[in-house]
Amino acid sequence: MKTTENISLAGYAFTIEIDAYEELGTYIDDIRTSFSNDPSAEEITADIEERIAELLSERCQGGMVVNMSMVRDIKQRIGNPQELASDDAASGPAPETSAEKEDKKNWRTRRMYRDIDERILGGVCSGLGTYFGLDKVLFRLLFLIFFFIGFADEGLFCIPMVLYICLWIAMPAARSVEQKCEMKRKPVNLKNFRSKDFDFNREVKEVGQSPAGRTIRRVVEVCIGLILLVCGLGGLIGCIFIPSLPTLIENQLAIHPLNHPDIVEMTSMQIATDPTFWTLVLATCALAFVGMLYGGIMLTFDLKSPSWKPGLVLFITWLISIFVIAAWVVKAFADAIPGMII
Repeated sequence: MKTTENISLAGYAFTIEIDAYEELGTYIDDIRTSFSNDPSAEEITADIEERIAELLSERCQGGMVVNMSMVRDIKQRIGNPQELASDDAASGPAPETSAEKEDKKNWRTRRMYRDIDERILGGVCSGLGTYFGLDKVLFRLLFLIFFFIGFADEGLFCIPMVLYICLWIAMPAARSVEQKCEMKRKPVNLKNFRSKDFDFNREVKEVGQSPAGRTIRRVVEVCIGLILLVCGLGGLIGCIFIPSLPTLIENQLAIHPLNHPDIVEMTSMQIATDPTFWTLVLATCALAFVGMLYGGIMLTFDLKSPSWKPGLVLFITWLISIFVIAAWVVKAFADAIPGMII
């Protein structure tokens, strides 16, 4: 029986045979050497180690010991640093290997991120363009068109603005190479880490990413963040008065009763004076305002979102609450109007 060693790689615990451990250590050292001249070498190496750990965990189900065969398979899948060096010296791109083709087929589905490398403001439109495989300019034009159409229609310009801000909060930024690979549905291998598409220093070189451009964008982010903070705080304070609305509506109906209301008007009055309805409205509004506060804090102080993505959780919960209110109202009308088709 071969001697084994317990190791931790990118937060994953493994039991590995000694010869496989030495082979893996040499491979990771070669990767570090290959990226030693890159300013983001530590971050790139950490992403590669995490990908190696993911591949090992897939192969080590049920407490299996990592062996030499597994390590060699992972080396073939991710790539050899020496081969990359020879590819750089060659005039044309190297042909795709069978392992790379298999990795593309097995690679996880594309995920939606904000593409901050191509951003003008928050990277929402460029992220949507990358996700749907369309030109990012198309989404920017759509937002601008609906924004200006809203000006001519009694202030509806706020709808695309609120939608953009919600997407900004809900969509995480693609910062690491692994996230950028997920966004573009490419396997995490050394070839893609060397690709210009995943250059960490690209934002310093791109047009619009100059120091002046970053300063302007930061000022805009702070302004939007402060607006969100004020709106969120004011909205939460306003939510205090929502529970008193049923009583207020009842008092108004007592003073100004409706003359011969039909069944729709009667049902609407019952809904408007039902505490359950306003409890749902209170929860929905509170979620929206808490999301504004969260987004305002993140933008104002330039914070990174935690791994569990609270902004996305709030956004999804808010959407669910809207559907719950809609379903409750539809059910109320269905119960009040026999034969109503939903």
